[in-house]
Amino acid sequence: MKTLLSLLCLALFAGCTKKGITDAVTLDKAQGKWGIHGVRYQVLNGSNIIKDSTVPWVPNPENFVTFDGVSTMQYSYNSPVVWNGDYSLIGTDSISINIDHQTTRWKILLLTETNFNIEMTSTNNPEFPGATVKTFQGFIK
Repeated sequence: MKTLLSLLCLALFAGCTKKGITDAVTLDKAQGKWGIHGVRYQVLNGSNIIKDSTVPWVPNPENFVTFDGVSTMQYSYNSPVVWNGDYSLIGTDSISINIDHQTTRWKILLLTETNFNIEMTSTNNPEFPGATVKTFQGFIK
């Protein structure tokens, strides 16, 4: 599970901006089933990128995330297992996701009717000790 969560936390879209956030972010805007378009991560030592990688996309059988518009979600990426969890908004630009009793905070980079991109920054990833890891995920409808 930690490896799955590490991958979850390691991968997201790069190069995203806040250009899609023009109105207040609300739980209902995330509602629905989204295909997971990409999971990507960057490992940084200071400002130097030491690894920039995309997690291979292998639907088994389907890569998706579903938000109910209130607080519960489902997530499956490259796995036949569907993880159930909870989510909530933090302020106006972040989302907290709790899957299997592990909570992560993601910055919302873009949220439109068809695209939802999030990013998480971590400095305590056991696979990359001492490094900063930026994980990007891109969802599409």
